[in-house]
Amino acid sequence: MRSLERYVHALMANAGDVMAVVSRDGRFADVGAASLRVLGVLPESLRGTLVLDCVHPDDRGEAARRLACHGSGVPTGAAEPFICRVRHWEGGWRHMEATARSLLNDPDVQGIVINARDVTDRVEAERRLRASEALYQTLARSAPVGIFQTDREGGLVFANPRFAAIAGLTPDALSGHGWRAALHPDDRPRLDADWTRAMAEGQPVLLNLRFCGADGGVTFALCQGSPLSDADGRVQGCVGTLTDMTEYVRTADALLMAEARTNAIVNAAADAIVTMDGEGIVHSFNPAAEAMFGVPAADMLWNRIDRLIPGIGPLLQDGGLAVYQPGGQARGAGAVREAMAVRGNGGAAFPIELSVSAVETGGRRIFTGIIRDITGRKRIESDLIAAKEAAESADRAKSAFLQIMSHELRTPLNAVIGFAQVIEMRLLGAVEVDRYTDYAGSIRQSGEHLLAIIDDILDLTTIEAGGLSLSEGIVDPSALVGEALNLVAIQAGKRGVPIRIEMEDGLPPLSGDALRLRQVLVNLLSNAVKFSRSGESAMIRARRGAAGGLELSVIDTGIGMTAEDIPKALTPFVQVDQSMSRRYEGTGLGLSISKRLVEAHGGALRIDSTPGRGTTVTVDLPPDRIVTGL
Repeated sequence: MRSLERYVHALMANAGDVMAVVSRDGRFADVGAASLRVLGVLPESLRGTLVLDCVHPDDRGEAARRLACHGSGVPTGAAEPFICRVRHWEGGWRHMEATARSLLNDPDVQGIVINARDVTDRVEAERRLRASEALYQTLARSAPVGIFQTDREGGLVFANPRFAAIAGLTPDALSGHGWRAALHPDDRPRLDADWTRAMAEGQPVLLNLRFCGADGGVTFALCQGSPLSDADGRVQGCVGTLTDMTEYVRTADALLMAEARTNAIVNAAADAIVTMDGEGIVHSFNPAAEAMFGVPAADMLWNRIDRLIPGIGPLLQDGGLAVYQPGGQARGAGAVREAMAVRGNGGAAFPIELSVSAVETGGRRIFTGIIRDITGRKRIESDLIAAKEAAESADRAKSAFLQIMSHELRTPLNAVIGFAQVIEMRLLGAVEVDRYTDYAGSIRQSGEHLLAIIDDILDLTTIEAGGLSLSEGIVDPSALVGEALNLVAIQAGKRGVPIRIEMEDGLPPLSGDALRLRQVLVNLLSNAVKFSRSGESAMIRARRGAAGGLELSVIDTGIGMTAEDIPKALTPFVQVDQSMSRRYEGTGLGLSISKRLVEAHGGALRIDSTPGRGTTVTVDLPPDRIVTGL
């Protein structure tokens, strides 16, 4: 028996686990050497101490029960392992897995043999695993996305409640391949094909899926999965997430619809619409802007708008910033401002009307400019202003004309009436026949003067009404000039203004209205005589024009006109000197009638004049008025 005791002691000394013999009263009778390594306590320090003093208070009850069972003296054989916490010398606790065997009736042992193995690392690992599992389950239950695990064929092994909610099924209906029943029929073939390929290649799964609810609604979901492989690298299944994308899809569709509506409005707008940032860099350029500026949108995107609107910088500051509030929403358009723009790259300038609004997005200011080409409006405004000024000028001309006509008509009428009364009343006596004859001549001259005024007015009225018709015929330039000179000879003689003639040899005949052309020359010669001082000469010149037509010029060295007065002289009923005390009589119709008669022949009437040095009026008749072959 001594040999058995020695064997037990040797076993306790060399065991890796803590071995101990406990007496019937629950004290250590013998302790193996492993106690120092495992519990940091020398075996000698434990001998004679109570076993329960080393056990954690929470575990003492079960330990006492088990010792009592073994201490009944009846051998019970190997008992189930029992894990309890035992104090370490440093003050902590170690988890020990103990098995006990009662050998109290063995005379060589007379105690309970305990074998305790340190399982602290295992217990801690199991605790951490349980905590991790609990955390995973908590996260899986509370996750806003569906979490799942499948086998290689795609059958569900695990799915959290969110997965069931997205699929529109109960948790029990999800297991295995039941979840596929909720898939949209059009998505199932694509899922099978992509899943099979991903499992075969060991690649991640990324699918857009649709689930059909019992109420007929459709849930859009994004399925993302990663393959699960065993130690040999064989794919055994997949883990992943299922994200509800319904709101995102609806929002994206709404944004696309809104963008499509906005683009349709912007593209159909008649005005140019341009968006730009605070530095004037263009972000969008609608078709109306392309048409207005003659530049494709591709050439303007991410380029500066001041290429087309040089002065837009201050307009952005004054217009856009006036309605911009940092951190605020889009505000109404700023004040409408006018500016100048250019077509194309360095093209012609044209006026625009610009309205700018501003909005802050992503910490940046975006400006939207609505641009309108106002070239037509400016032209209309200019035409209206010109028409208004012309109407006012015509009104003033009418008033001046009435004043002039009152004077021009009263003067000869006074003579007619006065001389007629003298003759009628024989105020000079019956014998003054010669005097009465002179008075009758004065009456005739005044009547002719009145008739000339009336003829001029009627001529102008006919021309302006479009009723002028030319009696075309062959006209000899020499005869035309001679006849005109004869008609003004008496006037020139009375004024003491001789008229010289300068005729180019061999002038060809003309096609035209001889009466109207003579009227033109008579009007021009009459003006030359009227505005020349006595003793000065005037000249009429006829020659071929530079373009091959006929050029007729009337030249005087009279009072002349300024450049500003020439348009007045060509305006009907207007004279350069409109005052009632003017030196030169006349209705102011001669030049305007002459100009229109010349234009009726396809020609042009030019006036060159210098104050104090005289006037040259030139009639240019076109080459097609020259008659050849006669």
